[in-house]
Amino acid sequence: MRKIGVGIIGCGTIADVYLTNLTQHFEHVEVVAVADLFEEKARQAAEKYGIGKSGSVDGLLADPAVEIVLNLTIPAAHYSVNKQILEAGKHAYCEKPLALKYEEAEELAALASEKGLMCVSAPDTFLGAGIQQAKALLDSGRIGKPIGFTANMTCAGHELWHPNPGFYYKNGGGPMFDMGPYYLTALSYLLGPIRRISCFTASGRPVRNILGTDTPSEVPTTYTAIMEFVCGAVGTVTMSFDTWDTSLPLLEIYGTEGSLYAPDPDSFNGPVSIYDGSKLKGIVDAVTEPHPAKIIAMVTNQGNCKETPDMLFPENPEHRANMRGLGVADMSRALIDGRPARLSTDLSLHVVEALNAFEISAKSGAAYEMKSSCSPTEPMGRDWALWEIR
Repeated sequence: MRKIGVGIIGCGTIADVYLTNLTQHFEHVEVVAVADLFEEKARQAAEKYGIGKSGSVDGLLADPAVEIVLNLTIPAAHYSVNKQILEAGKHAYCEKPLALKYEEAEELAALASEKGLMCVSAPDTFLGAGIQQAKALLDSGRIGKPIGFTANMTCAGHELWHPNPGFYYKNGGGPMFDMGPYYLTALSYLLGPIRRISCFTASGRPVRNILGTDTPSEVPTTYTAIMEFVCGAVGTVTMSFDTWDTSLPLLEIYGTEGSLYAPDPDSFNGPVSIYDGSKLKGIVDAVTEPHPAKIIAMVTNQGNCKETPDMLFPENPEHRANMRGLGVADMSRALIDGRPARLSTDLSLHVVEALNAFEISAKSGAAYEMKSSCSPTEPMGRDWALWEIR
């Protein structure tokens, strides 16, 4: 089988999981070079993972063996590094987001199109079995037409666990730019393009203890919004670093015939279940006597209207399995098979615009009308060859 040469720019903490997966799990991917601003870090990564070449960014971009460049630099550098990658004639796969500003992401998309290259950004968690299962159920009509949803990422702040949390409270950070891409990508993949967003923000604790120093947050730490999708579904999104505890669901979609409970969009797997409203309606309609509340309660509480369908491959018992790099693997297979990548430029661009839309709406006090669109691909099914583990 042909192998696609991948080069990695940025050898920080996140690089370890990518390097582990890309060097061990995909027969059609070969990491041929790594680079970092600090070349010693690149040399150490190459030695640890058995990669033949390490050194400077310019050297990696000039290497003819590199077809795809994985950009793992800090978010503030994503735009400039992605532009370098495209100008070097390489396909670009970037950690989230594609760029911090929509105009920059538009420029990258136009440059990629002009050069006939792919330019996308993480997350690739939607390619995991969890969201893929949810997509298959939605597309098969199991809950009818989607009419509503809720998506919620809530915690008390990354300074409580992260070894270097300062970035999360600077411009380009915060709960929306950090965690929003997972939820917005999943929602756009499941429901299609977003039509408009109306958002409100707050800062519950505007000063955070960052490694022993009281540090003002440069960004809001709670975002709550109403979103409308082109398909007609409307719902709420909350992203918060101010929430100590909650019973809010992570992601649910409500349809005319039932409800779908999806897994954490920040993971590759997890339980997926549906509540079959038409089944409940059939049970209730079959009752010949009048419908007192106790009969309705009895039928509802039997649990026979909620089911957990068989999961799509892979059937992994560990729902937090971290398969970051799946998007790079799919891009590689797309080059081999002559098809578009499932993580597309238009989806990545749409998510960047949405991230900015939350900020713009909150500051203007008006709903933001989306300019971009996206066309989600079909669910992959059990025979997806990317999961051929070597």
